[in-house]
Amino acid sequence: MSAKADKTGSCSFCGQTKIIQVPEEWEQGQINEAVTCECECEQAQAYAKAKERKDKAKKRVNELFGGGAEKPVAEDVVNLLIATVDAIEDKHMKGITVDVGHGVKAKVSKMAKESIKVERSENKKTTYEE
Repeated sequence: MSAKADKTGSCSFCGQTKIIQVPEEWEQGQINEAVTCECECEQAQAYAKAKERKDKAKKRVNELFGGGAEKPVAEDVVNLLIATVDAIEDKHMKGITVDVGHGVKAKVSKMAKESIKVERSENKKTTYEE
């Protein structure tokens, strides 16, 4: 485990500086990011919430579709869904539905209350023709 050190960083929005304990090997950009996420200015709080939403949604994508899933899908599909999370949070799109085959559909979308919904649906259809 890496040693901790007191480092000074500044909020990317209001410029307020703060001394925080971080791993010694952290670069200044990482320190500033941590300080920004802890800052109490309005823009920093909105940024921290958006970052948390993205991180949670990406984690959920990996849980539902990645290597740890019961039935994982191709890695390039997982990467597409993760990129979609970024695009949704950056307000470039509202959502996406991907048919990955075998009756599995992946859906990532922005909800009304700003949350990001990650959904996996599997359709089982049995048809008999005689």
